[in-house]
Amino acid sequence: MDITSIVGIGGLFSLIAVAIATGQVSSVFLNAHGFLVVLGGAFVAMMINTPLALALDAAKSLVVLFRGRVGIDAQYVVPLLITASQNVHARGINALGGLDQKVAGGFLARAAQVAMEFKDPKYVQEVLESEIKREFEYHNEIVNFYRTLSILFPMFGLIGTLLGIVDVLKQISNPEQVGPAMAVAITSAFYGISLANLFATPVAGKLRLKFLEEYMAKAVIIEGVIEILKGTVPVLVERRMEAYLPALPQKV
Repeated sequence: MDITSIVGIGGLFSLIAVAIATGQVSSVFLNAHGFLVVLGGAFVAMMINTPLALALDAAKSLVVLFRGRVGIDAQYVVPLLITASQNVHARGINALGGLDQKVAGGFLARAAQVAMEFKDPKYVQEVLESEIKREFEYHNEIVNFYRTLSILFPMFGLIGTLLGIVDVLKQISNPEQVGPAMAVAITSAFYGISLANLFATPVAGKLRLKFLEEYMAKAVIIEGVIEILKGTVPVLVERRMEAYLPALPQKV
């Protein structure tokens, strides 16, 4: 589990709960009209802007926010590649067949299968690099989905505010109604800015880092498998793979 995502979301709901409990959130903030304009407008705009399949994948990708690093980072992948190199050196290329199916979303096993089928390092590298490149580009589109939302939410918040100001102008002859009507109008902008900065932008940033981390782990897997295919001795494979591990602090 990704503890920072859990802490962030928990902190957000805690702040809201405290604000309500202490009476700092008045009923004027509960503006159904503004909420409908912001959420409904952004939803309709995204349906026009984005294919349905991508929108559904973007919604499903929210699960990635809570995914831990096990199985998709170099510290986990590199030891597996070193062990695989030693096994292949001792028993032949078919020793790659027993690799964990869950590592990097199954990509380690996939890379091993391609290596065993084709055995040509150059061709195997082209196939696998093309695969992760297409996947990374698609993941970037998912990130862009939330980046677009971060732009649309404030814009529709402004639209809601403008619509509310029209109602304010209708009440201009009644000074007692102008203040409450203006407060309701401003809440639309509040909703838009809040959704952009507390949801869309943080989600886009975290997904970008998660997808980049996954891409880098798969790039390490490709390099390791290619070195194994080339017949590089295990000790050299180990030295090459250790370059991807974080440097240990030196003792003073």
